[in-house]
Parts: sequence; C-alpha cells; structure tokens
Amino acid sequence: MATKLRNNSGLVWSLFAIVVAIGSLIYCASFALDLFANGWERLNVVTDYFGRIIRGGTV
Repeated sequence: MATKLRNNSGLVWSLFAIVVAIGSLIYCASFALDLFANGWERLNVVTDYFGRIIRGGTV
C-alpha cells in the first residue's frame, strides 16, 4: 500500500489562525471589559431611575 505524503500547510495555517484569534482576544479584552463595566453602570442607573419613578419620587 502506498502512503500519501502529509501536507503540513493546513497545520501551519490552523496554528496561525489560533495565534491570531488568541491575539485578538487579548487585544480586545480591555475593550470588552470596559464595555461590560459601562453597561453594568448604566443598568444600575436605569434601574434606580425607574425605581424612583415607580415610588413617585423626584427624578
């Protein structure tokens, strides 16, 4: 039985794609955390605002 030579270019491109994905995650992590923190802060402001409206307090 003849065996085929294994093509390593697929492995190289897969490893390159993994490295790029990890790099982009590391680069975007600070932006994602900042977006999450701002979203959480805004959510707290909105719930406080609606809570004051429901209680009949001043806005």
